[in-house]
Amino acid sequence: TMNQNREKRDRLIELGASRLADTLLELANHHEDAERLVKRLTATPNENIKHFKTRLSGIKRRRRFLRRGQSFGFAKELRSLLQDLQAGDNPPKQGVELVATFHEADRTIFEQCDDSYGNVGDIFRFDARDLFVSYASRCDDKNWLVDLVLKLNQDDGYGIRDTLFTCASEYLPETAMRKMIDRLWELSQQEPDEYQARHWMHGIVSLARQLKDAPLFESAQRAIFPKLPNAICLDIAKVYFETGDAKTALGWLEKIPAK
Repeated sequence: TMNQNREKRDRLIELGASRLADTLLELANHHEDAERLVKRLTATPNENIKHFKTRLSGIKRRRRFLRRGQSFGFAKELRSLLQDLQAGDNPPKQGVELVATFHEADRTIFEQCDDSYGNVGDIFRFDARDLFVSYASRCDDKNWLVDLVLKLNQDDGYGIRDTLFTCASEYLPETAMRKMIDRLWELSQQEPDEYQARHWMHGIVSLARQLKDAPLFESAQRAIFPKLPNAICLDIAKVYFETGDAKTALGWLEKIPAK
């Protein structure tokens, strides 16, 4: 419990820095995770960035395949890799660029393992996403961020990079989100590949919901699903309801057959 942890923390503080340092070093001699933690704590920011780049390059060069039961350990290693980056205390723009290199390695990473349990995917969906938001929210060059996210999503073969659309409101102001939407409309119209065109449209759907722009959300869903399946009618109703337009929401619910 929280109280128990607080008591343990107080007791550890009473032991003194010297004794705690000796204990950490002893743990590091016997456990790889503890060794990495000590290395991260004692490294300079630049050294931690270097660790991140070196470890990511090493992972990309691997040729062995990890079975389903080994994916948890692989995910743990990837989380530690991102912790190295976080400890680097990078300027926001550099931090965004480094997290982007992690996203760009997604194909290599997924092809190395059986991720049936979703452990590795969750590192991208949560850990990498949160770290991206942490840097991007402090990055002043919002137009550059829009360009970067769109560039990353030109190749989202594993359905991971679109998480950067779903959290856009956490790092972009409305004006930049509207610019991204305009770019996404253009990309979807120019895209010869039907799958990629739908990918761009799904980005608009996500941004429209974050902006609470129900008419835009409806237009994007109509473009993706001209026949408007029941599930999509329900989603459109939800967004109108979330924006306070209960009457229109009810109208969309009534489009669904009673059965």
